[in-house]
Amino acid sequence: MKTIQFVTGFMLALAFSAGCVAGEGKVTHNHVKNLLADGKPVIGSRLYLPSPAATEVMARSGFDFLFIDLEHIALNPETVAQMVRAMKGSNAVPFVRLPGKDQWLAKLVLDIGAKGVVVPNVKSKEEAIDAVASVRYPPEGVRGIGPKVAADNWDLSVLDYLKVANKAIMAAVLIEHIDAVNRIDDILSVPGIDVVMVGPNDLAASMGLLGQLRHPQQEKAIQTVLDAAKKARIPAGTIATNAEDANNRIKQGFQLILISQDAGLLEAGAKAVLGQINR
Repeated sequence: MKTIQFVTGFMLALAFSAGCVAGEGKVTHNHVKNLLADGKPVIGSRLYLPSPAATEVMARSGFDFLFIDLEHIALNPETVAQMVRAMKGSNAVPFVRLPGKDQWLAKLVLDIGAKGVVVPNVKSKEEAIDAVASVRYPPEGVRGIGPKVAADNWDLSVLDYLKVANKAIMAAVLIEHIDAVNRIDDILSVPGIDVVMVGPNDLAASMGLLGQLRHPQQEKAIQTVLDAAKKARIPAGTIATNAEDANNRIKQGFQLILISQDAGLLEAGAKAVLGQINR
């Protein structure tokens, strides 16, 4: 038994060592991370429909990533697993927004096969440290080892998955409260944050501006986060309301743009067709 434990531990150490070496250049298995590193924008959309079939259609529409929202949509783990699997073979990278900040939630979606984890409402440096640790294996983090399903989804053996997971998986912190804006430099000093995202709706609400998007005070807070992200050399992301808004946010300096969602695009497409029919 001791011999087996020694060999297993030695193999895992080799896997993590190889992962660090590979991370010196381009990462494998996550083209979104590479595009962001090159300073290029990436475009994604939210998945609100609990439908692997709808996910497959969205994944083949050209989005760089798709954002499964567990914070606001009632989805069980089995459905999330099927939705992640539906993206396999497409260019869309599966991101999952967690319903809370508990570290075990990240482990669950990562073991399903997610390549990006968005931790909501991060307000402090300590919460950012926990967020990063939740998506990384030791010694960089605290993620438990059990990635058989994830490795299968990535078309890798378990050991090969362990070699690349820490580098390929993205840790995103969501800034959606004015308290977080006021501490943004402290939050972004945490090593290992891959993306800082701004949630404009909740940010406005936290400032007493519920529903008042584009209010000058809210825009000033958003700009504060963007300036801090540029200073920390961390890609920044936000939500765009339409294509024109997305283009403006990209010009402003945001790289990761989240636009619309599956249900909204379905509704808009249906209305566009019906609007052209005389009846």
